[in-house]
Order: sequence, then C-alpha cells, then structure tokens
Amino acid sequence: MTFPLPIPEPLRQILKPGTGVLLGISGGVDSAVTLALLKHLGCEVECVTFKNFCYADGEVDLPEKNCCSLEAIDDARRLARSYGARHWVGNVEDPFRRDVIDPFVEAYSQALTPNPCLDCNGQVRFPELVRLADRHGCDFAATGHYARIGERAGEPCLMEGLDPTKDQSYFLHKLSADLLSRVLFPLGWYVKDDVRRAARELGIPAAAKKDSVEICFVPDGDRSFLFADSPATEPGDIVNSEGRVLGRHRGLIHYTVGQRKGLGVAADRPLYVLRLDLPQRALVVGYQEDLSTSSLEADRFRALVTDLPPSGTPGLRVRVRHRHAGVPVTGYVLDGERLRVDLGDPVDGAAPGQGLVLYQDDVVLGGGRIVDADRAEERTL
Repeated sequence: MTFPLPIPEPLRQILKPGTGVLLGISGGVDSAVTLALLKHLGCEVECVTFKNFCYADGEVDLPEKNCCSLEAIDDARRLARSYGARHWVGNVEDPFRRDVIDPFVEAYSQALTPNPCLDCNGQVRFPELVRLADRHGCDFAATGHYARIGERAGEPCLMEGLDPTKDQSYFLHKLSADLLSRVLFPLGWYVKDDVRRAARELGIPAAAKKDSVEICFVPDGDRSFLFADSPATEPGDIVNSEGRVLGRHRGLIHYTVGQRKGLGVAADRPLYVLRLDLPQRALVVGYQEDLSTSSLEADRFRALVTDLPPSGTPGLRVRVRHRHAGVPVTGYVLDGERLRVDLGDPVDGAAPGQGLVLYQDDVVLGGGRIVDADRAEERTL
C-alpha cells in the first residue's frame, strides 16, 4: 500500500521493519500521522500518553478540546487501537509539578517570562519517554514534533524541521545530548499542510483537529490561579521609560516583554511592554523601536554538541522565540553557563526568562535562558 507522503531515505535507513518505537501520542493530527508512518514502515510501535497536572481530578476545569484533557487521552487510545498498537497512560504528575509548574510560578514571581514547554521537554517528557522505551525494549522514542535528528562530527545532533513555519527545534533545545541517539522526529521531514493532507487521505479523524497553542496547565490563558500572595499579582502603575504614569495594570504576571495588546492605555502610537519592574510593581511601556536589542545575555547555557564553533564562524545565529527566524551572530563569549551574543541585526521583544537558542545553519548548538538585553530604552534612561 502506498503511503500518502514520500518517505525520505534517512528514515527508511534507521526505521527498518521490526524496529521497536515508543511513540508519545496526544490524539492530535501530528502524532496520528507519525503512528501511521511508523506502522507503514513495519515498526513495532507502542504508544503512551502522559498524565500530568493538567487534568488531575478537580484541580483545573480544562476546555473540552485541550490537548491534555481526558477526551484527548481517549482519542489517543482509540487511535492506537485502530493501528493495532498497545497504548497506556504514563503518570508524570509529580515531576511535571516539580520541574515545570513550580519553576514557571517562581519565574513569573520574579517578573520573568518563562516558557514551560522547554522545561517539560527537557526535564520530563523526553527523559521519561526514553526511560519507558528502555523498559519496554524499544530501540527509539518518537513524537510528532517538527524537528530532525541528524549527524554532526560523527555524533547525533538536533536539527530544524524542513517546514520553517512549524519547526519546533526551539522547544527541544533543552534535551540532554545523550538522549539524541534515542529519539526520532519523523515529521521533521515534512511540511504541516502535507501532513494534514495525508491525514485526510488516511481517514484519520484528527485530520481537522486544531493545533494546541496554549500552555496546557493554564486554561483560557489565565495563570493567576497558580499564584498566592505573590507581589507579581498586585496591580500597579503603567509608566513610560521616564517614569510618567500612563495607567494601571492588573498584575505583572499577566504581561510579557514585547506585548502590545491588552495594555488599556491610549497613545499617539502603539505601545509595547518594555520591561517588568517588580520592585516598583511597575509595567514599563514604550514604542517598538525601544525594544530593539543588539546584544543578549543568557544564563544556564547548555551545549548540545561536543565542540562549539569559534566565535565569528559563518552561519551562527540565534532565535529568541518559537516563531523567530533568527538573526546572525557576529560574535559570542561563553563563560561557564553564561553566554553573551552580539547580533548582526537587532531583534525586538527578547523577553528575560525565555529561551535563547544558538544555531549553526540548521543545527542546534545549545541554548540558555535570556537574562539581559542591551535595549534602546535602557540606553536612554
């Protein structure tokens, strides 16, 4: 039977018939097509859906179609059954709370803007997937992420997916290097539109399912229920960079650097969040050009390759958020886990607490947490 997507040779080479694969599935279209592809190649597939905080009984009233809802688990179970694959639910509530939710709350309490998906992938999901793959005698763990595993200097490396609009390598940069030889991302070789088309041709019910874009444990985008007596929840002044009061905000946890909508302040030009001043309980706003950043610093930097290329090597660039295409790096200095990068082109809206990911061409070299930016607004104070 012909598969509705061309299968690249690198996948055929590594996924020989009989290869054991543990697939993390959510009930969505991406993991569904990944399962169909693996089964088409003759792999021995087992499926797992993780149970984390999101649907712990009675704690959060999730939207009906949330990716972590009980309905999504049932969808995943039915999908696995339709392909003759064993399915079970893995309970990761304790590590998810400890390594994802607690750091998320702590970061927002410090007026940072964390990305919990980075911690989930690096600290919980993929370590647990590989552990379970070992337990069940599977050769690889796989997911429906849009990224690729390649080879650099004879070692496995994390690479961008071929669809620039869907690439998820940014979300995966906190995987430890020793996991790269055990994980696979088959969809990294495709574009999303073709994956949806394939799902329709295969008769997969999830073909029309919308992608999940919200934080799974923050229903309706309101994270306030996670905080108790934090100063970051207290209302305060909205001020410009000179300290002039323009209005009131409803708590710093509701804002992020670069945000434009929802400020409730009238001005002659659109205003953006420049920084969160926790000691003063102030939300500092300004114009888009005030967000311009020519250099960045990150802490907690961890390399995904054995040897980082020298500063000034062609092809170096950084990305500061998921949908950021990246900007050239003209030079960098790495001191322990602290990285400073100088940028060939300025970026806007680099938020402290978000991930900074260093690439060489399409290979992820490593990443850290943004802690500082040489902003135009700060230079005018």
